[in-house]
Amino acid sequence: MNLQQLFKVHEAMENHIKAVSNLDEDMLGRENLFDLRFLALQVKIGELANLTKCYKYARIKDNLPKERLMARYIDAMKFLLSIGNINEFNIINFDSIKRTEDDASIIKVFSNIFEYISEVRDLSHRNIYIDSLNAYMKLFAEFIKLAGHLGLTMEEVCDRYQSMVCEITQSC
Repeated sequence: MNLQQLFKVHEAMENHIKAVSNLDEDMLGRENLFDLRFLALQVKIGELANLTKCYKYARIKDNLPKERLMARYIDAMKFLLSIGNINEFNIINFDSIKRTEDDASIIKVFSNIFEYISEVRDLSHRNIYIDSLNAYMKLFAEFIKLAGHLGLTMEEVCDRYQSMVCEITQSC
């Protein structure tokens, strides 16, 4: 699956959820929805870090169940994709994301992700599109690195995500 398809699949899922839940986003307010997505992404990334216990050097967990890692990773990815769709960053593709050598530890990758989330939020809030798009691409690159550290491939993630969306929306 290519990245544009992933953005489209996510948009279809969000639209389905909005229709089923009869959620009125206008009542929440544009500014609250903007902040909600970024906060939710930070929380989901934090939950993933907590699952790995990588921040506790005396308690690093090995051999975590792949299913749990996949579920948490996809939970975070939903908000990453949502931010991409809302801010029109959905023009990127896997080839446009600069892939760098992954010599960083999982701790550094998590730290970079939190840093880039803040950067994307700040730049997007100030409507600096090109800089926020570049920051988003860095964020997505780190997110892909994180998958590797967790023993997940993007192909597995995309396949699982698409099948999950198919189950939710009943549209496959």
